[in-house]
Amino acid sequence: MSKSRAKKKQRQRARAAGTGVRATAGAPGATAERATRPASARQAQAPAERRPSRLDERDGVARPAPPWAPFPLTEIGIAAGIALFGLGLVASGTNGPYLFAIGMLVLVVVVGELCLREHVAGFRSHSILLGLLAVTAVHMVVFYAVTRDWRGPVALAVDLALAGALAYWLQRRFRAAQATAR
Repeated sequence: MSKSRAKKKQRQRARAAGTGVRATAGAPGATAERATRPASARQAQAPAERRPSRLDERDGVARPAPPWAPFPLTEIGIAAGIALFGLGLVASGTNGPYLFAIGMLVLVVVVGELCLREHVAGFRSHSILLGLLAVTAVHMVVFYAVTRDWRGPVALAVDLALAGALAYWLQRRFRAAQATAR
């Protein structure tokens, strides 16, 4: 860690502790009281409560933890999806499109799970994304498994209407979850 970054962290800790004293040792602004206080007294002083960052809390609702909480499965999935996606873009031969498709699928599943978890907990609304994702999945199943005739302007209009209705319903569910979580 650089010196300037370490000094900045020390100043932030001093402000959080409520001392109002610059915490940089040997700095011209350091007070005599801090310099003469014994180390045991400095260690005995309880650290201030950590305020949640804007990434940990939003509108009074805490970020939901995944069921696999300490293990960073979501982050690993995103990294793997990006790597496969990138390899698919630069790969030559017959494996390129497959790597690209697998990377896209991994990213859709991982990001969809994260968005659904945040939405259901009332942390952040992902109504439009979740609505479009569900309708796109159904459209793909109908197109590839049932009939290849489900395409064109009529199919697009039906898909957009379904996605809009689903997004409206998801937004109402989000508001209820957010009110419950507060």
